[in-house]
Amino acid sequence: MGRSVNQIGKIMKSKWFLALIIIVLNFQSFSKIEEIKPLKKNDNSFAIIVDDKTYENCKTAILKYRDAVENDGLSTFILIDKWETPEIVKSEIIRLYKSTKNLEGVVFIGDIPIPMVIKAQHMTSAYKLAEDRYPLTRTGVPTDRFYDDFDLKFKFIQKDTVNLLQYYYSLEAESPQRIEREIYSARIIPQVADDSKYEMISHFLNKAADEKAKKNYIDNMFVYTGHGYYSNSLAGWADQRIPLMEQFPLTYKAGNRIKHLNHQMSGNMKEILSYELQRKDLDIALFHAHGTVDMQLLNSYPKGDNPQAKIDDVKLYLRSKLRSAKDSKRNIEEAKEYFQKWLDVPNSWFDGAFEDSVIIADSLLNYSLDFYSDDIKKLSPQAKFVMFDECFNGSFHKPNYIAGSYIFNKNGNVIITEGNSVNSLQDKWPDEYLGMLNYGVRIGERHRLINMLESHLIGDPTFRFATNHNSETHYFDKNFKPNDALFWEKQLSHSSPVIRELALRKMSEIKGRSFDKELVNIYKTDDAVNVRLHALKFLAQSNQSEFHEVLKIAINDPNEIIRKFTSIWMGEIGNEDYLPYLMEATFSDESPRVPFNTKSAMSFIDTEKAIEITNKYYSHLPDFNSKEYQLKLMINGFKRNIEWVEKEIMGNIKSDTLKLRSKLQEVKTFRNYRYHKVVPWLIEIAKEYSTEPQLSVQILETLGWFNLSYKKNDIIDFCNRILNDNKYDKSIQEEALRTKNRLLIGLNNLMIP
Repeated sequence: MGRSVNQIGKIMKSKWFLALIIIVLNFQSFSKIEEIKPLKKNDNSFAIIVDDKTYENCKTAILKYRDAVENDGLSTFILIDKWETPEIVKSEIIRLYKSTKNLEGVVFIGDIPIPMVIKAQHMTSAYKLAEDRYPLTRTGVPTDRFYDDFDLKFKFIQKDTVNLLQYYYSLEAESPQRIEREIYSARIIPQVADDSKYEMISHFLNKAADEKAKKNYIDNMFVYTGHGYYSNSLAGWADQRIPLMEQFPLTYKAGNRIKHLNHQMSGNMKEILSYELQRKDLDIALFHAHGTVDMQLLNSYPKGDNPQAKIDDVKLYLRSKLRSAKDSKRNIEEAKEYFQKWLDVPNSWFDGAFEDSVIIADSLLNYSLDFYSDDIKKLSPQAKFVMFDECFNGSFHKPNYIAGSYIFNKNGNVIITEGNSVNSLQDKWPDEYLGMLNYGVRIGERHRLINMLESHLIGDPTFRFATNHNSETHYFDKNFKPNDALFWEKQLSHSSPVIRELALRKMSEIKGRSFDKELVNIYKTDDAVNVRLHALKFLAQSNQSEFHEVLKIAINDPNEIIRKFTSIWMGEIGNEDYLPYLMEATFSDESPRVPFNTKSAMSFIDTEKAIEITNKYYSHLPDFNSKEYQLKLMINGFKRNIEWVEKEIMGNIKSDTLKLRSKLQEVKTFRNYRYHKVVPWLIEIAKEYSTEPQLSVQILETLGWFNLSYKKNDIIDFCNRILNDNKYDKSIQEEALRTKNRLLIGLNNLMIP
């Protein structure tokens, strides 16, 4: 029976009904996304994704930036919302990608949700924090690969209750286990939380828009190498000039300049870099060093050049160790006794560790070594593009992060930076594809080819330098043909190594394994370091006999970076045939980081046989003063490895008394130290699923790092047996699937084996 008008009126007046109406209206307002369509029709498109409050406060600057991007050739959408979850953001990006013409990339302005991802450490360059021991706030990697790689699959875990922009996800086992991005992305997010951020964003967008009207050629840049980088190898540092000369030839012409700066050149490098950063003609600054969220760790302590100065260096070191002991609540006297005994130094060398005047003096010295965020704010950095090949400098989810200090500098002209949201591997190949910037390629397009979970652009990803190629036309605008095999085959003989290396990538994607023999020929005949290294990289992707054989030549390549990667790859593959080549390089290579890797590679392959070949090699060498000492040092090192791996680590893993948590840590050792001999041992232990399923899960995860190993198929077979046998715990089967997919698809970044 129907209700009367009066009855309905009473219901509508009820508090419950009014509350329901409010909830519905609020939900509708939250879910309504405002879209401002492009004003110009261009061949390619771009999207600005901004939160509603930022748009309200920065509207004029955002529209000015939009107009500048469109004038530079990209039809630009603006999407405005409260952006309640990352899924909403991603769905809108994919919608645009499918419905518009050639969506190149996006920029996130203001308060856009930040995905924090676990179960994907194999997609980072170095991040391996134990996810079973530390909270999500520590283990989650801030990454926009959630947004710009559409194929990756994630499982939502939770939203952070303190940092409300952060959402935690795990990478699904059935997801692709390698990054292959459809678009590029960048962040424009200040390092402050108050309303001053809107002024900072507006100032930056106005600056970025104005810069697009200028013509800026890459003719002046500097490259800085901090302490510890290239493993302090002078040979490695010297050889990096050659690839950069291939990529930036204009900087080596008369009237232009590329400066190769090294921390060993001066005890005053902070002041030198402060000056260099503020040069009006500076285009690019590349930093290769250590870093934290708010610091660029440029220098080590100065090294004394006379006995007293060297003593002062040791005293400074000892005082810092006592202070560290106090800060970590360790026994100061015990720490003092340890260092006194170890270094055989007098008690007086520790004096002043806790005296105010000495602490201040030491602090001032420390401050003089490095860049802090506050230092950058006082400068006026002029480089349009700054790369931070440093840990944490791109931690856009943290206050006061270094990259933000450059971007939002009111007196500077930095338009785009590249940095890492967590720690990053040093001694990788950071300059890959940088030469494309000489051809009018947007920095976002170059960055899209760099597949690392932690690497991010901060600033305007559409920025590009001017080019002399093809007069006024940007080379890739006119000639870039993604899947045209005939076009790219012709580019293999292009006069520019930059075009040749990109052609290698495209031909490898188009032809797959059938291109391997040609890659070998190109490696053997091309005189460009970057081209040869790319040829090896794409051969590594196939990981077949052609790759395995060409490494025997590459171990003696003229360029140090190729020899370094070759020695690592040999160890990762594990062929015993490599031992003589590795032994020769261990003895004769002039770069210290090559012998470091060759000795590790020999142990990974077979430590006992490494001892045999070392003894044999040294027996045929002519006598020299340190011959016996060197031989003894190497043999003892190999013997310690045997003891460490076979008795200590494997003994602990097999132990009936050791706690599970300790066993898990022991297994994780083999993520970094991939001894092929342990693979069958680990598989046997993992079969005992019933007693310690967590141990089996950790073993499977660790086996997923043996990507180039000759035992790779044995691991995949083991994963298949687990997946086809329901007696295994669900957690074990899930990890088996993840490991299988990782091994089948190959390494995420082949230059970080």
